[in-house]
Amino acid sequence: MKINKKTRLLGVVASVTLLGAALAGCSTQPSATSQAPTTPTAPATTGAQPVYGGTLNLDLAGAFPHLDPVKAYDTTSYEAVLQFYNQLVTYQGATNKIIPSLASRYTISPNGKVYTFYLANAKFWNGHPVTAQSFITEFERVLNPVNSSGGQGFIDPIIAGSNAYYSGHAKTISGLKSLNGGKTLQITLMQRDPVFLYVLAMPFFSAVDPSYIAGHSESYIDHNPMGTGPFYLASYQPNQQWVFKKNPHYFQKGIPYLNEIVFTNNSSPSAELLHYKQGLTGLLGYNIGGNGIPSQDYLPIVMSPTYSKQVYKVVQVATQYIGLNNKVGPTANVKVRRALEYAINKNYLVKVLGGRALPANQIIPPSMPSGYEAKLPANATYSYNPALAKKLLAQAGYPHGFTTTIYCDNSNPDDLRITEAVQSMLKAVGVTANINQSSWGTFLTNNETGNQPMFNLAWVEDFPDPSDFLNTLFNSNQRPVNNSTMYSNPAVDKLLNTAANMPAGTARDNLYKQAQNIIMSQAAWIPYAYPVFTAAVQPWLKGYYLNPNQVDPLQYVWIAKH
Repeated sequence: MKINKKTRLLGVVASVTLLGAALAGCSTQPSATSQAPTTPTAPATTGAQPVYGGTLNLDLAGAFPHLDPVKAYDTTSYEAVLQFYNQLVTYQGATNKIIPSLASRYTISPNGKVYTFYLANAKFWNGHPVTAQSFITEFERVLNPVNSSGGQGFIDPIIAGSNAYYSGHAKTISGLKSLNGGKTLQITLMQRDPVFLYVLAMPFFSAVDPSYIAGHSESYIDHNPMGTGPFYLASYQPNQQWVFKKNPHYFQKGIPYLNEIVFTNNSSPSAELLHYKQGLTGLLGYNIGGNGIPSQDYLPIVMSPTYSKQVYKVVQVATQYIGLNNKVGPTANVKVRRALEYAINKNYLVKVLGGRALPANQIIPPSMPSGYEAKLPANATYSYNPALAKKLLAQAGYPHGFTTTIYCDNSNPDDLRITEAVQSMLKAVGVTANINQSSWGTFLTNNETGNQPMFNLAWVEDFPDPSDFLNTLFNSNQRPVNNSTMYSNPAVDKLLNTAANMPAGTARDNLYKQAQNIIMSQAAWIPYAYPVFTAAVQPWLKGYYLNPNQVDPLQYVWIAKH
C-alpha cells in the first residue's frame, strides 16, 4: 500500500527475537480447512496480566484520508479502518499465517476455486447482525467504478462474475453466494489463486452493514464509519482529533483492553518528542509505514541513556522510490528514465534519511519472503553516473535537459529533504525539477490520477508475495490508481497474469523475477531506499507486536500501572 511516511502505526515488538521471527515469517499458505482459535491470537510480550481500562494518546501527523474501507489504500487510512472493521480472515500474531476472523472457519475445495466461509456470530455497532450480504455489499462497492477503489484489481477478474459486474453487464456478482440463511458466504474464483486469502485480509473486503450503506451517501460513510471492530469512532474534530472508544460488544471476548484511543493531529516533530518525554503519548515515531522517529528527534532519542533502551529497529518490507510517468512528458522516453536512474546518488539519499535505510537497487525489498534478486542483469542495474545520465539525455533529444515537477507530501520533513536532494541531483545533469508539496490526502488524490510527471512515494507490502509489488504497481490493468506511473508493457502483463494463477514455488517466483528485470531495464521507477523502521515505545505500554502485513492490533495493547 502507499505509505504516508509519517502516520502509519504498526506494532513494535517487545523483543529482538520476535522481530526476527516476524521478518522471517511463518507458513505463507494456510491449509484447505481452517478454524478460528478460541482465544485471542496476539503473542504474549510480557508475563504480567493485562490491565483493562485507560486512554492511549497518540500524536498523528495528518488527518485520516479515509475511514471507509472501500477507499482505504494508504497506511494512514489503514490505521483507522482496521480498528473499525473486520475481515473474513486476518494474520496470526507476528506471522504470515492466515487465520479466520469474522469467519469462524472456512474450507477450500480440492480444485482451489471454491471458498466457503462460515460466519461468526458478530454484530455491527448499531446492533445489526453480520451476514453473508455484509460482505457481498462490500465486494459490490469495491467493484463499482464510481468508487475508484484500489481493491478492484485484487478481485477483478479473479472472482467469477466480477468483471461483468464491474463493466455494468451484470447486476450481481455470480461468484458470490449467500447460503444457510446468510450464515455462510461462498466465493467462487475463475481459477486457483495462491494469494486469495491474503487479499481477503485487506481492509477493502471488510464486513459493512448493507442498510447503513444504502441509507447514507458515500461521502458521509467516509467520515462516519459503521463497523464491527474493537473500537468505534466516538467523536472527531475534523483535521484535529479522533476519539476511538472500546466496543463493549466486540465478537472476540476479552478484548480490547483499552477504554479509548485519542489521536491528535500534530505536525511538529519537536512537540511530538516533548509529548513522548513527558509521558503524554505512548509511542514516538510509531509509523511502521515510514522511517518512524522523525529525523530531528532521532539523535536525541538514540543518544539518551534512558530513551535509547526504548528504541526498536527493523528493515521494512517496503521500498521508497521516485515514480516516473511512463505515458506523458519527457519521462515517457525510456532513455530519459534510464538517464534519471544514473543521475541519482542513492547512498547519499540514505544519508539524508539519517542512515535509517538501505540503498535500493530493485522493486522487491530484501525482507520480502520471495522475489528479491541477489544480482540483477546488467541492463537492469544502475550506478551513480551523472556523465552517462547527460549522454542518455542527449540521445533522447534533451541535450540541455528539460523542466518538470516532482510531487511529494508535506507530512514528513524527510520527504521534502529527499525531494530537494533529488532536485539538486537532477539539476546537475541539466534537468530543472520544481517541487509541488501538498498534504498527504491531496497528494494521494492527485497521484492516483496518473498525471504526476515525477513523485516521491513508497510502497509497503499488503501481503507477503511479490505480486503485491509487481502486479499491483506495474500491471496495465492497475492504471492509474495503483499503477500511477502509467507503466504498460504487454510482455510484463503476460508474465504477471500467468504467475498470478500458478501455485507458489520456484517456477512462479522466476516469472516475477523476469517481470522485475524488464521493468527495471525500462526504469519505470527509481527505487532508492529500503526503509529501516525505528520507534520508541513507553515502558508502560504493553502488548505490542509487529506484523509486517497490517497496522497495529490495538485491541491487544494495554497500559501498565506506572
